[in-house]
Order: sequence, then C-alpha cells, then structure tokens
Amino acid sequence: MTAIDEPIEKNPSYNKCALYVTMSMIDSDSGSTLKRIVSDDLEYFKLLYSLAVDKLTDRDGVFDIRHYFCEIL
Repeated sequence: MTAIDEPIEKNPSYNKCALYVTMSMIDSDSGSTLKRIVSDDLEYFKLLYSLAVDKLTDRDGVFDIRHYFCEIL
C-alpha cells in the first residue's frame, strides 16, 4: 500500500483481495470501537491494515477469510 508503504500481497499468506475483504470485515465489525481509539483517518487505515495482516498471517490458522467471504455471500 503506497499510502502507508506496506505490501498488499504476501504469498502464501494473503493476496490483495483477501486483504481488502479482511480490512472491510474488521471495519464493519469493530469500526466504531476502533474509531474511539484512533481518530486520524490515516492512522485508522494503518490500524485496519495491521489487524487484517495479523489475522491473515496468524500461525494458528483459525481465521479463514474464504470461509467468511462465502458465508456472507
């Protein structure tokens, strides 16, 4: 992501679609709480990015964005 100088893909953990969906999920599920912690838009975006990457690269393998995405649709 050029705005925050972070990668949008990291094989084999995630691609840009998985990152986008995960960031959107976190924003939808926890956005109001996170905005109480971080008010600046860029900092909020960085926080969403970091949380999404944490979920997508977690070694426990509990989080599966494909399962989440298929359940929503």
